Amino acid sequence: MKRPSLPLMKSLLISFFLATATLGPLRAADTLDFYVIDTEGGKAVIVVPPGGETMLVDAGYPTPDNRDTNRIVAAGQALGITRFDYMVATHYDMDHAGNIPSVDAKIPGRTFVDHGAILPTANAQNKREFYEPYLKAIGGRPRLIVHPGDTIPLKGVRITVVSAGGEVLAQPLPGAGQHNEFAGDAKPEPLDIYDNAASVGLLYEFGKFRLLDLADLLQRVEYKLMVPDNRVGTVDVFMVSHHGFKVSNSRLLVHALRPKVAIMNNGPRKGGEPQVFDVLQGSPGFQDLWQLHFSPAAGRKNAPVDFIANPGAACEAKLIKVSACRDGSFTVTNTRNNFSKTYQP
Repeated sequence: MKRPSLPLMKSLLISFFLATATLGPLRAADTLDFYVIDTEGGKAVIVVPPGGETMLVDAGYPTPDNRDTNRIVAAGQALGITRFDYMVATHYDMDHAGNIPSVDAKIPGRTFVDHGAILPTANAQNKREFYEPYLKAIGGRPRLIVHPGDTIPLKGVRITVVSAGGEVLAQPLPGAGQHNEFAGDAKPEPLDIYDNAASVGLLYEFGKFRLLDLADLLQRVEYKLMVPDNRVGTVDVFMVSHHGFKVSNSRLLVHALRPKVAIMNNGPRKGGEPQVFDVLQGSPGFQDLWQLHFSPAAGRKNAPVDFIANPGAACEAKLIKVSACRDGSFTVTNTRNNFSKTYQP
């Protein structure tokens, strides 16, 4: 793929700095905020609860021009972040953990969170090119290897690990455990050769607000988590798994979760498969889908343009923000046009 010219790259970076400048520094507001950074089909989310600590979940792609590093660092600086208290590597694929060393060199992490050793089923390239450099970058700093049922001690929010290393919660969370009526005759899908099945899945709870992010978890592991009983319960926001690929985001998962809102971190030419749009739109009580990019494959199934951060072919690197209150209400904002919508408990 031909890379943008240097003047165009500078223009895009300036545009991104202008967008993130409106984010403002960290404040004492009693909200839980998520900043979903556009990494064009990768993943990077900055989590800011009240209390002053921060967390980065994945860091996008490693590229010679440091595209995703620059975007994450710009957003972090606009928020006044000089250190991430936690850096989470959900799994060791290039578009998730591959760029953590580069971001860490600019905004260092204090504690690193991951699922431990790379899965034996993963290809050797991931281990050599992404897992080993990640371990080298950590050096002697604290590393927290998590398992289902563990919590990440980020101040101001409860974060429960629901999946890690290919395993899931052994017991339902409080209030969950209902029979999954959407399982039907679903069969678990086969694994792939990457580290997707090992994804660290996180449930965020802030008062009555709940958000679930399963990274790139595959249908086979979704099945283990949700059949025969739903071990998670319902959520307000679902971070669409795996950039909107149909090998994740099964009906038995999404419909049982009953999210009001979903956020898809797809790229301009990656993810956003039509079948996933159908699953989301058909979920009971579903209201809105927000997308980082327009999906050419989905055509008319795309969300209205106000809900898409980067609708054009030329990426402007706009991000999506979620700001949640303890009463369960939350607001989603598209930084491209400052369009926002508030959802009541």
